[in-house]
Amino acid sequence: MSSSSPPGAASAAISASEKVDGFTRKSVRKAQRQKRSQGSSQFRSQGSQAELHPLPQLKDATSNEQQELFCQKLQQCCILFDFMDSVSDLKSKEIKRATLNELVEYVSTNRGVIVESAYSDIVKMVSLQTYVPQIYINPSKI
Repeated sequence: MSSSSPPGAASAAISASEKVDGFTRKSVRKAQRQKRSQGSSQFRSQGSQAELHPLPQLKDATSNEQQELFCQKLQQCCILFDFMDSVSDLKSKEIKRATLNELVEYVSTNRGVIVESAYSDIVKMVSLQTYVPQIYINPSKI
């Protein structure tokens, strides 16, 4: 294939026998997906380089401030970090870890803290933590 070939030309170069063989077709598609995913692992929300700053403790806030602070902490925990790089963003990673622990403690020790207005922030944060994009790992380096 020449260097002037368009970017999806590799899939057009599949022979007729490969098109019939379902296994080959699946493995070709899988390889193409893996190549695409190499550059797609974005860890910060919206690619921001902002550093996390500690928020006040929930237990120290007044009851009127607690719900707003609870939602702010949930939003703060929506920022994802690359834990494969153990030296980058150490301060922000520690702030997030402490915030997640504080949220768990707050929810498990207080009644009525999960109110309807916080549902969307809770679902967003949990889904981001649960469905973290996979990082492509080159099998030859394992």
